[in-house]
Amino acid sequence: MSFKSKLIYFPFVGILSVYVLGIFASFVPGWFLFFSMILTIMILLFLRKILYYSGFLIVFLLGYTQTELRKSGIENQIKTAVALNDSDIIVSGKVIEVVDREKGQRFRVNRPVLQLDTLTIKFPSILLFTETSSNISVGMDISTTGQFYAIQGPRNPGEFDFKSFYAKKGIYGRCYVDEDQWIDILNSDINLIQEIQVWVRNLFENKIGEGYGLLTALVLGDKTSVDPDIREDFTNTGVIHVLAVSGLHVGYVLMILMIIAKLFRIPWGWDRLLIIIGLCFFCFLTGGKPSVIRASLMAGIYILTPVVNRQGNLWNTIFFSAFLILLFDPLIVTDLGFIFSYTAVLSIVTFYTFIQNILPDRLKVSAIKSKPIQFLYGLFLVSLSAQIGTLPITALYFNRIPIISLVANVIIVPIIGILVAIGFCVLFFGWIPIVGDLIGQSAWFIIKFISWIADYFSQVSFAFIEIHQFSVFWMVCYFIMLSIVFMLFMPKFKKYILFPGLVILALIVWKFGMSSNYLDVIYLDVGQGDAILIQLPNRKSILIDGGQKFGNRDYGELVVKPVMNQVGIDRVNWLVMSHPHSDHIGGLISVAESFPVDTTFDTYLDYDSWVYKELKIKLKDRDTFIQHPSPGDVYQLDQNLFLEFFAPDSNFVKDNHNVNNSSIVMKLVFGTTSFLFTGDIELEGEYNLLQYKNALKSDVLKVGHHGSKTSSSELFIQMVKPDLAVVSVGYKNKFRHPSIEVIKRINQYAERIHRTDQSGALWLRSNGLEIWEVKWK
Repeated sequence: MSFKSKLIYFPFVGILSVYVLGIFASFVPGWFLFFSMILTIMILLFLRKILYYSGFLIVFLLGYTQTELRKSGIENQIKTAVALNDSDIIVSGKVIEVVDREKGQRFRVNRPVLQLDTLTIKFPSILLFTETSSNISVGMDISTTGQFYAIQGPRNPGEFDFKSFYAKKGIYGRCYVDEDQWIDILNSDINLIQEIQVWVRNLFENKIGEGYGLLTALVLGDKTSVDPDIREDFTNTGVIHVLAVSGLHVGYVLMILMIIAKLFRIPWGWDRLLIIIGLCFFCFLTGGKPSVIRASLMAGIYILTPVVNRQGNLWNTIFFSAFLILLFDPLIVTDLGFIFSYTAVLSIVTFYTFIQNILPDRLKVSAIKSKPIQFLYGLFLVSLSAQIGTLPITALYFNRIPIISLVANVIIVPIIGILVAIGFCVLFFGWIPIVGDLIGQSAWFIIKFISWIADYFSQVSFAFIEIHQFSVFWMVCYFIMLSIVFMLFMPKFKKYILFPGLVILALIVWKFGMSSNYLDVIYLDVGQGDAILIQLPNRKSILIDGGQKFGNRDYGELVVKPVMNQVGIDRVNWLVMSHPHSDHIGGLISVAESFPVDTTFDTYLDYDSWVYKELKIKLKDRDTFIQHPSPGDVYQLDQNLFLEFFAPDSNFVKDNHNVNNSSIVMKLVFGTTSFLFTGDIELEGEYNLLQYKNALKSDVLKVGHHGSKTSSSELFIQMVKPDLAVVSVGYKNKFRHPSIEVIKRINQYAERIHRTDQSGALWLRSNGLEIWEVKWK
């Protein structure tokens, strides 16, 4: 089949590809796009194909234009939100989501009107937080006052971009209501969709009781009531996708509707109409979830093609549904749900057929005589096919490869289908006194059974494999390797197998050949705490502190680990606990649980705290060697790279009762560049360091004790004479750090001060001769 014939038979494959190219073209520099367009037109004119391919050119420009308009709208809204940041406002609007938090509630307010003095601002949505619980429910119109904060972008490399994520959903800010502030209910009427959802949720709760949240998630797409333990088990087992209503659930609804059509012997053609109406009702019931619309659109297009006398083509159906969705919002192309769902579908369509073709006849699905075994075996191959395509995405976004999910999906997915069917039975027959109770008890039993299976599989030691260095580069290599495997089993392509092999070899040589001998020092933003990650030219690593851990907020889990994964660090060679306060070492507990640690530098203190003791236990379990450095110790870490220690002195620590003054103070020297790390050292500790005089001179200073007025004395700053000073400090912290006097003092000597509360993390790079900043945002 010629290329032209393929375009005719699969038109939307080409149309979507060109449209997506137009979307991504909006992210490249304008000059590059301009010259690329001119070059393309010139080539088409030379080949005399300009008229033939002009349609694709129009589709390309459509994708580009729509994306530019969408981006422009988002940027304008973000600018407005930033201008409002930290302002007291009056907000009013309709509640479309209510989430109970550990303390208080979170509301999503649709089309809110924000009042600031005489200024009125409108956003698509905002998030409203309260410290107390209330009787406010979905659909109510409310009004209150609070403090508005624009949603921030990533504060550290590798951190999730909440600003971009929420902006695509039309959410640009958070509003925090004071504890003593009332929320006025202006109108308690709710619309039909919300009324039905509330009714269904209450019906499930009454008929099922404990565990109803799982059924609510499966039927309504509302995961707020799902037990956190079940959610965690589903995540570890690799079946978390069943909690997000998507193609799987639409597939079950489609099966239910087809069975109903056959039972009632609905004529051909009209049965398709029933299915379309049923799918529309499911979209309505779930509140128009994007994933449900995607899958319903795909299913609807596919079953309608025979009705309009068109031959059903699965590839066209998939690409046409994606094209329609992207026409509505082109930026959805970067949404993880969109990427994952379409990759899974394409992977199943591609690899399931391929696996069936290469299997011996006796192992094909059709060769299995037993229908139940045939079904389970087919489901296993479908799960395997989906995982082949989605595996690199899972590794890239979640830093893990699920193993047990191949088995768990075979068992849990069919039971989920039964549970969805029972859920609809509760929905339609739950009002019947005895029948409704029996159906509810059946649902409760199945929910308990699924929870037990998920819990069992999640505890298997090989449930998943953690991947710490997976990147887009390795994703490309993975798919090239996959193409090689394809060619091995396809005789007519075997002769071309050398080409992808050479490409992957060239990529690997290029990656490691282009790696330069740089020193990377990243001052992380961990709020009111310290954490500094260092990658040496020999690819070894140093981690100085890890931020704090309090309640559910663990900066080791939230910040340090993602940054380590981002830069490709899978082992901590030297861990430095500057001193045992929790705002410095709390996050190191989760780091020690996930990464091997070779050597730990600790102070001479025997500090009595749960965090310190727990961390010591974790390090002992890791067989970590613990050292207590002394002033004057020098370690050569690499060629032309040294670590020099100035403190703590064991005698000074014993005589001093201030834990901060027992901080490890050290200097990292690479060629002619240097970095001084001071922990939380205060004035007395600094005075003890003045004896080292010019040895303290450094290009970059990590300011002691978050810029407190009890640190950074005139003499000490004068001795260090930094070009750049870094203050690790939390936004609007209760200690009011850093001190204005300290900032003025440092400004007399340093050319620049970087504050993590204002600018987020700072990534510095050195080649041994100079230091420059790496732009990571």
